[in-house]
Amino acid sequence: MTKLITGGTGFLGSQLAHALIDRGEDVVLFDVNISSNRINGIKDKAKLIEGNLSVYSEVFNAIRDQHVEGIYHLGSILSVSSQANPWASFQVNVCGTMNVLEAARLFNVEKVIFASSLATYSLGVPKILTEDTLQRPTSMYGCGKVYCELLGRFYRTKFGLDFRTFRSPTLVGPGVKTPGVTQYVSLMIENAAIGKPYECYVSKDTKSAGLMYFKDAVRALIMLYGAPREKIVTVNYNACGLREPVKAVELEEVIRKHVPNLSISYKPDKEIVDYLSKYKDTVQFIDDSKAHEEWGWNALYPDLESVVKDFIEEVHMRSAFYGIRS
Repeated sequence: MTKLITGGTGFLGSQLAHALIDRGEDVVLFDVNISSNRINGIKDKAKLIEGNLSVYSEVFNAIRDQHVEGIYHLGSILSVSSQANPWASFQVNVCGTMNVLEAARLFNVEKVIFASSLATYSLGVPKILTEDTLQRPTSMYGCGKVYCELLGRFYRTKFGLDFRTFRSPTLVGPGVKTPGVTQYVSLMIENAAIGKPYECYVSKDTKSAGLMYFKDAVRALIMLYGAPREKIVTVNYNACGLREPVKAVELEEVIRKHVPNLSISYKPDKEIVDYLSKYKDTVQFIDDSKAHEEWGWNALYPDLESVVKDFIEEVHMRSAFYGIRS
């Protein structure tokens, strides 16, 4: 009963790998660059395959040779890098997903869980965001994710592949290294935890709509995989931790309760602030009730207080694990 995780040594993939192995699962980690520090403690328990999603033979061979039963497809080029190199983004994010789905079809994979994104929404978003909200992304990353959601739905309809989507919001957790417009949330907490001053690249009033603590994200992926097929109606799901937008200054205030001598300054990057304000100032609530109704989703870290408290504890207990140096 082998599970394959694409992007398996990345921020979320490695955390998922630890959780699945703790559950007694056989796990294969497929990644273009194996990041060893994130899989300390499970290197001898997981199969590591270095491969590129855009090379179909590498994807096919990994899935066929390892007799994969289920796939968590998390691998992708993320938002900032996709904007910088949209051509590479298309090859990895779009063609790579096609390779995963086609391999799943050919080699009788039972389920594919696809990590999409709230970046699939952009133009004309309403105050309440639901699965029925029109998806009109303006970024290369968001465009690719929408296409792959629809491609997976086609494979589900045409070939019977049990494809399911988790639309990831901004993930918050220690050790985030990938560049992103909303990474200031994790960076502000992490620097506070190790006693470093932090210069925030957004303004105090900049909002981040849709946040999820990494432990909740791992739990959501496992819950979605484990849900009975007959319960999966919506297929492409929103799932959040914090459903309402959060201002940077509100985050600062909660951190300061735990780190009174916190040193924060603000030097807004106009381009990033303008990008975030296009829709995150509009959205007031992210509705993930379909996930709640159909597969029992409910966040264990639903507010800033619970996220910040656990984040700081994680850094204090396992800074080396996350690659954090004070």
